[in-house]
Amino acid sequence: MSDARNRLPKRVRPGDLDALRRKLWRAILRAETLLDHKDAEIQLRAVHATSQAASAYRAVYADSELEARLTALEARAEKGTHEPPP
Repeated sequence: MSDARNRLPKRVRPGDLDALRRKLWRAILRAETLLDHKDAEIQLRAVHATSQAASAYRAVYADSELEARLTALEARAEKGTHEPPP
């Protein structure tokens, strides 16, 4: 069966949190431009999109901050430094 629908998708490289954070921020900015649209339905969709993207952004931002702190702690542990971070 060589039908295109039966083929498995190509493997996609996993993204990183910073790239996802940037994409979500762009989505928030784009949705904000539609908040003042003349069509009320588009305004409501923009409100929903903004709130959803902002919620996801908050979670990704918190995870990326935690990842950065963990990386710094691991680097200090490898050096054998037990001093508090600056």
